[in-house]
Amino acid sequence: MTGFGVDPDALRGAVNKLKGIRQQAMDLRRGASRVQPGELTADDPYTAEARRKIQERATGENGSLTMVAKALADKLTEKIDAYEATLREYGAADDHATVGHRNVDRQA
Repeated sequence: MTGFGVDPDALRGAVNKLKGIRQQAMDLRRGASRVQPGELTADDPYTAEARRKIQERATGENGSLTMVAKALADKLTEKIDAYEATLREYGAADDHATVGHRNVDRQA
């Protein structure tokens, strides 16, 4: 037999694990949006600038923890969707094979 086989139970387990990891990435993103450098308490321009830079690094548009966590969650969503599509295709093929087998049995 050529091609490949799918272990639906193992793939469902992998999808569930990926969903858990995606949830952690989304939680990290939400947490990163609330990052505040509380230990910087001095009220001078240098410390204020440092606070601003730290918060920007956590929540800014380029390379921030927020953006990395979002990108990770997006990539995981793509994988989850692809694996779920594979499961649907496998289920449909399995259903067609079962129907075909029943038709052969009836004809025999």
